[in-house]
Amino acid sequence: MKIALIRRRYSPYGGAEKYVDRLAQKLLALGHEVHLFGAEWPQRQGLVFHPLPLFRGPGLFKLLHFNRKVEKAVDRKAFEVIQSFEKTACQDIYRAGEGCHREWLRQRKKFDSFPKRMGAAINPFHWLTLALERRLFERSDTRFFIANSQRGRQEILTHYRTAPEKIKVIYNAVEFPSEPSAPAGTGRRAGEEKVLLFVGSGFRRKGLYFLLGALPAVLKEVQARLIVVGEGNQGKAARLAAHLGVVRQVSFIGPVKDPGPYYQEADVFVLPSLYEPFSNACLEAMSRGLPVVTTEMNGASEDLLSGENGVVVRDPADLKGLSQAVTQALRLNRKAVGPIHRQILVRHTWEKHIEDLLKLYCQVIELNSSSKMAALSPGKDSS
Repeated sequence: MKIALIRRRYSPYGGAEKYVDRLAQKLLALGHEVHLFGAEWPQRQGLVFHPLPLFRGPGLFKLLHFNRKVEKAVDRKAFEVIQSFEKTACQDIYRAGEGCHREWLRQRKKFDSFPKRMGAAINPFHWLTLALERRLFERSDTRFFIANSQRGRQEILTHYRTAPEKIKVIYNAVEFPSEPSAPAGTGRRAGEEKVLLFVGSGFRRKGLYFLLGALPAVLKEVQARLIVVGEGNQGKAARLAAHLGVVRQVSFIGPVKDPGPYYQEADVFVLPSLYEPFSNACLEAMSRGLPVVTTEMNGASEDLLSGENGVVVRDPADLKGLSQAVTQALRLNRKAVGPIHRQILVRHTWEKHIEDLLKLYCQVIELNSSSKMAALSPGKDSS
């Protein structure tokens, strides 16, 4: 197949960008011709990159400029399938890997102060994003929308008039460690400190401040330390940790390309997100045998049997509930957690992911072919 992918920019630390990069490489390995339209991308053997320079200015204009550029640059007739990861209108398939912006605004409103809620309400960037989102889900010619969780699918149906049959759930994929490793925390003696791990960029949305708020209560129950991996307002987080008296128990690592060693060091993975369509970091933690603590607002909670292979928290702002969830996860039997994870992760292999995606690509090709045939066919009244 001749496939076009659309992603505005690349970051070696972003989950969405790493997914698109891995997808392109998987498709190339299967012999497909892959083109990528974006502002920047690392050089990959076999990948045809179409650079679309970004407008230099506020995010509002960058977003608008890129959408106009890509919609002019992509010739729909030149590709068998076009898949976008941006809120464009020239694709056959849109993957809602970042969820619904309308739902994100709804969730953050619960935790924002009044000034911040007012600021979000009048922010033109949000207006534009919501307008593009509505155009995408209600007025574009997109054949299918991919949600990466059942929760994500329901969000689209809740906020927009989209035909249910057009929304397909294809779960995220995870690369399993090349060599099986011992359950996390093995080798530590009873009474030694436990290691909590947070991996995520965007500390506010990922719930780091709530985790720091819950940490003093956790430390009353167990000796522990928290490792924070990812990009965010580290100064604000460090000041909060100091205010709470836990700064010595928190290590800020910053963004890393490979968080694997930190997963291996940890006893529990904690991501109390305000809003998360589906966290790949949770899958990475599960693939290494870690119990996972996250919220109902994270699509990855669909993979958790609360109290068996992790704990699902209803409200990240409930610091008592969050601290109890962390201590409960620390008490789970590591040897029992691993097999439960492995049974669930069967649906998250790259082989399964590519298989489901290629089936959808074939449906697109069939629908496009039928549309072309119908357009070429003479009308009933013609003679």
